[in-house]
Amino acid sequence: MQLVTRCTQLMNVQNNMNGMQIEFCAEHILESKYFYSLEDVQLCLDRGAIGAYGTIYNRIDPATVLSWFPLYDQQRQPYVDARRKAKQEANNIYDIFAHPQMAEALQQVSDKLLIKEQPVREYKRSKVSNFEQLMMDEYDELPLWGEDVAFRLYNTKPYQFTEYRKERYRELIEQQNEY
Repeated sequence: MQLVTRCTQLMNVQNNMNGMQIEFCAEHILESKYFYSLEDVQLCLDRGAIGAYGTIYNRIDPATVLSWFPLYDQQRQPYVDARRKAKQEANNIYDIFAHPQMAEALQQVSDKLLIKEQPVREYKRSKVSNFEQLMMDEYDELPLWGEDVAFRLYNTKPYQFTEYRKERYRELIEQQNEY
């Protein structure tokens, strides 16, 4: 309402709008142009007040003011379209892939995916000590961790044989230190 009142005060006409007409005009603008910012409404009203949307013949009423908005829409639309297009171009996800660093990172990822690594296999030694044989047998009797043959569960933790052997040595050393 303040913007419409301001607009009517900018014009020097004999037949100006009364309070009810200003309120009606403001409500209609809010209903039909809800997507406008206050700056858009003010710009339209200011342009109308200076005669950009036709000559004003000594009278201003809601019909006159509301007739300015379709004309303002025609002027505004190219700017809206250009801004929307610029925003779409700026947010184009495919432009990211054209960047050299992104291309390099994608290449590294694809190279890593192509590498077929063989699972870690532990080879048996030809001569092992009795203690080592006991450790291997003990490891073989542990339950598998999921479906991975390379890991066994010991104390609810998955271990490969070399890790398991280190853990068992550590435990045995601690037991010896207790006595």
